[in-house]
Amino acid sequence: MGAEVPYTARQDDLYYPCKNAIFFPTGTPGTEAGLCAEMSRLAYCRHEEDFAFDRQKIQAVLETIGFEACDFFESQGRPKAQGSNGFLAVREATGDCKKLAVLAFRGTDKDDPTDLAEDADFILVKRESPCRGRVHEGFARALADLLPAITPALAKMDCDILFTGHSLGAAMATLMASLHAPKALYTFGSPRVGDAEFVESISEVECYRCIDCCDVVARIPPAFVGYRHHGKRMYIDRLRNVLSDPGDEFIEKDRLQAEIEYREKYSWHLGNVGVRALADHAPFNYVMPLLAEESRTSADDSSH
Repeated sequence: MGAEVPYTARQDDLYYPCKNAIFFPTGTPGTEAGLCAEMSRLAYCRHEEDFAFDRQKIQAVLETIGFEACDFFESQGRPKAQGSNGFLAVREATGDCKKLAVLAFRGTDKDDPTDLAEDADFILVKRESPCRGRVHEGFARALADLLPAITPALAKMDCDILFTGHSLGAAMATLMASLHAPKALYTFGSPRVGDAEFVESISEVECYRCIDCCDVVARIPPAFVGYRHHGKRMYIDRLRNVLSDPGDEFIEKDRLQAEIEYREKYSWHLGNVGVRALADHAPFNYVMPLLAEESRTSADDSSH
């Protein structure tokens, strides 16, 4: 692993992404991918006693990069705000920056039984018009909880909108993109969401699908039961480089070496995740390579 890019194997960083987080450590990201990765991690911020958003903390973080959270979306009618969560953040136009909105969905919360139930319910079901094809029943149900509030909020937006999310949040963002086309969709550790017909139905949506090395969530549900992925694959290799779809053969070899290195360096430490296939799913391990890639690109540009 590249020493210049931080990596975590800690269980806390996988299961509680906001517990030790320092958000936007390098300031406002210069790329949409870096911005969306951090927004996806920020969506995990909740009160310790329940699953409701920690709105005060999220708003305070957003203010540091010139955004404000104008809407929070949370499942209604469930105990302690269990269920689906998302927020819509807006940056007003300033200087050379256009007005921009980001819709970020929270991923699976390991302590929320409703999230786990949505993940497990992977039967492919037919969607109603205007969507074609079949999609994951649990993911569709998770988004349906929020649609009555999200739809009118998006209708009021008069600017470009990015959709994003990590894990379950990535799946919900993908489904949302089939109902309301964003400027772009950025997903991190996304499971497969629907079948080939569904993927074809959103083929015109600009999508960047980021996969961190061995992340097992990005490989489920299995393709042999009819699921397919959507979007341009961005692969984070074991050295923490962000590569634009290096090919299946490269990825297979890189993952094999990564798993060997992980067992030697991380698996046996108390408090660490036992296998790299799960450790690589931590939001931190998506955010840091993308921010580092942004810094490298800026340095290369300035040297020419």
